[in-house]
Amino acid sequence: MAGIPPALDEGGAMEIKAMRRAGTAVLWLALAAAGCWSGAVAAQTSSGGIADGRGRVVALATGSYHSCALRNNGSVACWGSNWMGESTPPRRGYFTAVSAGYYHSCALQSDGSPVCWGGNTDGQTSVPAGERFTAIAAGAFHTCGLRGSGTVLCWGLNDHGQTTPLLKPNFASLVAGWAHTCGLRADGVATCWGDNSQGQLAVPAGETFTALSATQWHTCGLRANGTAICWGNLSGGHLSATQTFTALAAGGNHSCGLAPNGAVACGGDNSDGQAAPPLLKANRYTALAAGAYHTCAINQSGNAVCWGDNTYGQTAAPRGPFGMGAVAAGYSHTCDLDADGTLVCAGSNASGESSPPAGTYADIGAGAAFSCARAATGSLSCWGFNDVGRATPPAGQYASMEIGAVGGCALTATGAPACWGSNSNGQASPAPVWLVGAYRQIDLGAFHGCGILANGSGACWGNSGTSATSVPAGSWLAISSGEQFSCGLRPNGQLACWGGDMAGVAPPTGTFKALASGSHHACAIRDSGGLACWGSNRYGQADAPAGRFVHVSASDRHSCAIREDGARVCWGQVP
Repeated sequence: MAGIPPALDEGGAMEIKAMRRAGTAVLWLALAAAGCWSGAVAAQTSSGGIADGRGRVVALATGSYHSCALRNNGSVACWGSNWMGESTPPRRGYFTAVSAGYYHSCALQSDGSPVCWGGNTDGQTSVPAGERFTAIAAGAFHTCGLRGSGTVLCWGLNDHGQTTPLLKPNFASLVAGWAHTCGLRADGVATCWGDNSQGQLAVPAGETFTALSATQWHTCGLRANGTAICWGNLSGGHLSATQTFTALAAGGNHSCGLAPNGAVACGGDNSDGQAAPPLLKANRYTALAAGAYHTCAINQSGNAVCWGDNTYGQTAAPRGPFGMGAVAAGYSHTCDLDADGTLVCAGSNASGESSPPAGTYADIGAGAAFSCARAATGSLSCWGFNDVGRATPPAGQYASMEIGAVGGCALTATGAPACWGSNSNGQASPAPVWLVGAYRQIDLGAFHGCGILANGSGACWGNSGTSATSVPAGSWLAISSGEQFSCGLRPNGQLACWGGDMAGVAPPTGTFKALASGSHHACAIRDSGGLACWGSNRYGQADAPAGRFVHVSASDRHSCAIREDGARVCWGQVP
């Protein structure tokens, strides 16, 4: 049916369950499939990271003809059909879950409050006031949320009873198909309600599951032993009954599963290539979602990969926010992270700071005469000048990393910080998790550091002689630290700075979505994609170029940014 405008007769949805570990408030993202879009169980990930274009994709949601991705910096991006605004998510906010319906999409904010956008023909985007959820699932023309108590609240079209859950509370996860909904209890028992015209509600007796996936005419469940079983209209075929999987995604008339080795296997309709995953060298995936005639997955580099029908651009994951890489401006050198994960550095190499090790990486940072990178596995590597241990990162796996002038900090998947390098002013000694709770984001300046806690509040430590550690009260989306100052981005998109060079200096007005601080200046990306820089401009480092950008990095005497088309632009005294 590729090329034919979609009729109102097929669809599905996907939800991602966000769970809070007791005492940490760290968000673990677990995809549970739903709808003709479907989903999967995702790898564990942290919720930290600066809100800019370099975030890794940690979860996918596929609607009938559009797709959405959640990045580890809390942002959401969508592509494909946009007839009613379903692919235009909010530009600001910190999200922990995303779900795609037919003409609408929804997400959960960090406090559990739902946000929906797109078509509201049946009230499917009219979120209930004051409600907080741990999971959200968007069906064709209805939406459901899972409360912390395990009860379900639904809104939107109810022509088949899809918004009237059965009185079986204590669900642990939730999925929504075209016109039916299913809940999965902690003991693995599934219950479905709504349209049963094809038997999609007829859960096999005695079966228990670890995850569900629902589409228009059938529903699938993943057993504890990894095998799958589906019920309803299976005329298009389905997955092997003997193969084992870690996740399922039920599409329009096809289904896919994620094998333990990261390979994808699909069955059913392949008229548009939706059941034929690309056979790329060493291509392994961590999460999966299926639409009406397309399928998407997250590869090991944290990028979205899609295949199948692309009539409405639903398989064309945007290059900018996902696969173009990043740039890191050091004091006298610059490092680029290419789309394939390889590193290229230029400028001063007096201490080896521009000689990165071989391999592929997911993140890059640069400081004074040294550089660091984080691999897709979470391990850290640094090179260059190594006095005070600035190029000696800790062992282990980390979900995010930020590099300062003479050291760095990283966060584990549970939000625990680990810093290295100079600690002359206490800048490498953030408050421990047992005292303040988990961190959402962390950043390091020259003499101090700052972070955002799980509740959104800011915390700074180290040198307070210039009030650089006197973080204003309130919630923050991102904080970036310079030599003796810090700037922060509020959830409403407004900027604020404090300490040192920025004392009494008002940042630019307007609303922004990304932020980076250099030694004595800062730059930010507006909601429109334009750049604004302020502070010291002795070397032209604050002369922001025109254009639309997705990532920015600021250092001592120069700044760099990546445009929407993937081109890297630098200004100031560029090494």
